[in-house]
Amino acid sequence: MVSDDCSTDGTREILAAYETDPRFRITYQPQNLGAVANFDFAARQATGAYIAFCDQDDIWLPEKIEKLYRAIGDRWLIYSDSILVNEDGLSLQKNLSQLRNMYSGADTRGFVFSNVVWGHAMLVNRDLMPHVLPIPAGVPHDIWFAMRATIYTGIHYLDEPLTLYRQHAKTVTTTLAQKAVTRKHEQRYLDFEEKLNWIGLIRDSENGSRKTFYAGLYELYSQKARGRFVWKLFFFLLQYQEELFYFTRKSSLSRLIEIRKLSRGERNNHS
Repeated sequence: MVSDDCSTDGTREILAAYETDPRFRITYQPQNLGAVANFDFAARQATGAYIAFCDQDDIWLPEKIEKLYRAIGDRWLIYSDSILVNEDGLSLQKNLSQLRNMYSGADTRGFVFSNVVWGHAMLVNRDLMPHVLPIPAGVPHDIWFAMRATIYTGIHYLDEPLTLYRQHAKTVTTTLAQKAVTRKHEQRYLDFEEKLNWIGLIRDSENGSRKTFYAGLYELYSQKARGRFVWKLFFFLLQYQEELFYFTRKSSLSRLIEIRKLSRGERNNHS
């Protein structure tokens, strides 16, 4: 299933060569949906027992699907390691597993502030679909699928690189200092609102004692909007740092600095 979201880079011309191939179903969106809505649309059209997402310009190794399929078992989501490559597809001599603590299990708390499941590296059982669609606006499909699958069946990590993850150079822009400071504060508040919404989505997805955990985290995190440092949040994050920051390879000092940043107040300059 291919869903072309009004591409302007020549993709449509490439797809034209496959329009008569019965192995492909191609949809050309009449207007741009955006990444999340387009993934949602494509996932709804997929009819296979298992679904793998091929997005952007990352590369699958030939054995990817077979190895993930053989290892998925009764979980609804499995993912693999990836080799980082540059824009030309040349190895950067580093795997994602060297940057993150990859995870197998049924604890969602690592997904609050980080992620280890990238869309190009995962395979999902279609039984997961009723539990992830529609994809919430503004939430990347891969972390949403991973979090929900973790709750229902747990997820599994296959410790083998089966994809090449292309890295692009970042565009650096400079602006006047005052404008940059203003934008920084505005962006910080938007980031706070986005994270609070994400915590709420996990809270509403969970059940039992874990739901109580997220209810407490949501309440404490929401207090940041008062614009003051939230000490109760600081000590809460400190208490659960192993679970909340498991995915990241941070030293104890780096974790402490991160927890301090996360506990500071945020002000909405437009309220």
